[in-house]
Amino acid sequence: MYTSSRSSLHPTDAVARVMVWPVATLDADASLQQVAEALAADGIGAVGVVRHGNLVGVVSERDVVHHLAQGANPEHVTAGEVMATDLVTAGPDDRLLDAARRMVEARVRHLPVVDGDDIAGFVSMRDLFEVLVDVAAHEEDVVVVPSGTRVVVRQE
Repeated sequence: MYTSSRSSLHPTDAVARVMVWPVATLDADASLQQVAEALAADGIGAVGVVRHGNLVGVVSERDVVHHLAQGANPEHVTAGEVMATDLVTAGPDDRLLDAARRMVEARVRHLPVVDGDDIAGFVSMRDLFEVLVDVAAHEEDVVVVPSGTRVVVRQE
């Protein structure tokens, strides 16, 4: 349905150009151990949590580490109990820069991409960082202003 091509990307391009598909998902009843295994097996930083086929949350590596550090038993705690439910999402046609701003403002590193009721993909800060660094490598100055923060990248 969607393809990922990273050649000559620009911050005004659509999220669909960098998002990852297929998306790793687990049922809300999956154990924290299963979440950790899925993250490790796929080499990813977050999984979508689904209930009856619908995205209801996200569990990140940080969530797993936080709950384990608090003494959670990974066999008895579920994805549904630790997932972030205040989902911040993007659409496949949203601009990369808009998705990056949304992630900065929400202080999240992984953004589910939704198309209607479907999970279209995931985009991470790493995906967006690659685009911004690539632009910086080809332009003298790049200014990114998410939420009033001014960042200037210069070639020396």
